[in-house]
Amino acid sequence: MRDELPSKPTLRIREALNELLQRNDHTHGREVGEMYLSSDLFVARLRHPCVIEGQWEDTERTVDLFDLIDNHQRGDEE
Repeated sequence: MRDELPSKPTLRIREALNELLQRNDHTHGREVGEMYLSSDLFVARLRHPCVIEGQWEDTERTVDLFDLIDNHQRGDEE
């Protein structure tokens, strides 16, 4: 019996592909999103994560997203 944990081939493929993506100028900064593997086809959807600067507030009330958008467009600080 082997003492090591079972291998996770999809995780190993994702890690290897992510490493390769960083070596290419066209794919640098991207990472593997969804993967599909069939008997004769492999498809990997790439995603480009980005950080959006901003701030958040902790409120005890429920807030409607559309109300927030309307307030922002009017310039309200609420």
